[in-house]
Amino acid sequence: MTAAAGDWQSWSWDETLFAGAAEYYEQGRLPYAPGLADVIARSLNLDGEGRLLDVGCGPGTVALRLASLFEAVVGLDPDAEMLAHASLAAVRLGIGNASWVCERAEALPAGLGSFRVMTFAASFHWMDRPRVASAVATMLDPGGAVVQVDAPSYRPDEVAAETRRGSLPFPPPPDEALD
Repeated sequence: MTAAAGDWQSWSWDETLFAGAAEYYEQGRLPYAPGLADVIARSLNLDGEGRLLDVGCGPGTVALRLASLFEAVVGLDPDAEMLAHASLAAVRLGIGNASWVCERAEALPAGLGSFRVMTFAASFHWMDRPRVASAVATMLDPGGAVVQVDAPSYRPDEVAAETRRGSLPFPPPPDEALD
């Protein structure tokens, strides 16, 4: 992605952005919360039915974690190497209901059909958000949900500002005690 800082509307996708990263992606990023699947299942009353679309799925981290909650899971990502790792991980984990689509989110709906749930796990900021949000709105099953999975620790300055304003529901992390 190339753009001036803060000017996300004038960016253009760089096909090489994640080149060579797939092999190290899982170990090089902050993990998602261990109870993520349980919280999503409980919050959305998931029962093993319907389809999930994980937009910007990378190596399938969230899609594979949620696969048992759906009949079918589709991971969408523009990086073929990431999807190859997702496919291998699905085989290694014995997950047979996942498929992978190499495409940018801006190509949605891309003939993929409708979904009970769509997830964006720390990926929405890489996209033309108004365009993708408009497409996603047409792809949801009645009563479906879009879930933004994010880790505030990716943006510690924003979290600190929100904490100072008192808008977060939990006490601030003890930043001075953390290394």
